[in-house]
Amino acid sequence: MKKIFLLIFALVQISIYLHAQKLKGNFTYPVRTEKGDLNSDGLTDKIIVTMDTINKTQPLRLQIFFLKPNGKYLLNVSTEKLIEPQYPNGKYCGNQIPNFDIKDNCLYMISEVKENHLIHKFKFNNGNFELQNISSVAWDGKNLTTETEFNLLTGKRIEITKALGSEKILKKTIKKNTVKPLPKINTFSAFNSKLNL
Repeated sequence: MKKIFLLIFALVQISIYLHAQKLKGNFTYPVRTEKGDLNSDGLTDKIIVTMDTINKTQPLRLQIFFLKPNGKYLLNVSTEKLIEPQYPNGKYCGNQIPNFDIKDNCLYMISEVKENHLIHKFKFNNGNFELQNISSVAWDGKNLTTETEFNLLTGKRIEITKALGSEKILKKTIKKNTVKPLPKINTFSAFNSKLNL
């Protein structure tokens, strides 16, 4: 009877441990870390990007932690949607893992997607990180570059085409595209969005 009780106890403990590991996930490989004030409280917050190397798609998770006055970090955002997995369909996507920067209480995600260089700007507002601006520089593979600036707050989208290595504007387009509500970082897919330029 005692052996059966010990066996059941051991099985329950193993089950609890496995469940805890499943909740924790396999995002154990650190890829990026950045520190800075994200919520305008004067304290140094941090972001961490980790990769799940066990999952064959190698997804990436962005987590944002706010520093509290007691010196401890509190998780504010955790998302696996923002950054494209390295092997989304079993093949390498070819895109670099984005870099991040914290400046003027904003989080910037700097990406290279094929021939495009993108910067997504997020700002903490009303308890959420909202996408406020996207800028892009795209090369046509020949001799033209197109710079696009999309301010989601105003809806103004400016597109400027220039010859490679020249500052002379060949074409300028201004459009209005209102986006409401502003996309939130925890539900936004930067690599799979109509907002990408």
